[in-house]
Amino acid sequence: MSPSLAAYRMRNEDAPLDLVKASPEWQPVIGLIDGWARQPLGPRSGFSSDELDAFARKHGLRFPPPLREWWRLAGRHPLVAADTRDYNSCFLGPENCVDFSRRDFLMIALDDFQNETGNGILTNFLSHPDPEIFGINTTIRPGDAPRLDWYQGKFIGTGLRVPTLALHSLMFYLFDRRPLLRDSVVCLELEDKRLGNVVPDARMIADLGLTLFANPTSIGDIYSDGADVIYHWMFGFACRNEDAADRIRRLVATRRRDW
Repeated sequence: MSPSLAAYRMRNEDAPLDLVKASPEWQPVIGLIDGWARQPLGPRSGFSSDELDAFARKHGLRFPPPLREWWRLAGRHPLVAADTRDYNSCFLGPENCVDFSRRDFLMIALDDFQNETGNGILTNFLSHPDPEIFGINTTIRPGDAPRLDWYQGKFIGTGLRVPTLALHSLMFYLFDRRPLLRDSVVCLELEDKRLGNVVPDARMIADLGLTLFANPTSIGDIYSDGADVIYHWMFGFACRNEDAADRIRRLVATRRRDW
């Protein structure tokens, strides 16, 4: 994080949007949207500071600086502003985040609409300049998954912050947003189903130069080269263009999959 952006966060002030866009924290998120989405980020992709202030007053909440940065950058972008009636997994914006929140938890990204599983910020931490992201999963308890980092017996520590949650969730959501992606994007699935188990084949991941983007609340991990390839064991490969797809085909047997 740049020192100047950190200073704005410590003062609970909105930093100039150009400063936010230049931040190393937000650059991967911006690169993913601009590189994959049919519509790149633009002046109308986000909410204004005044609009966020109005929503905060309406809900009686204080939105922490990184969350405001996210909504100012991309809160209205088609990849981000999905309707919960259309998608099982989606981001929540300042206008509807309280619909799936509770007294002690502000939900900002839904992983499963049906059981209200997702990620957000504990209300006790909303005044923090850069709060940690916690997950909530209504289908499990600490006894079911003792290896997870449980907090107060009901929240799951992720180690993520708002920018890293946005990046991880965007990569996950891409597999369900084909109409919003560029025509050049290709989806592939493994021909050898044994390689697509819950635990991805380590050699395949290494050969493809993919890095793990982990979130303990998600079903299955996301792997990516950070630019052109995203892999999820359940959905297969999302490739930004045919060149990226050809790189996958040269290393592992795949076939094109309908989205």
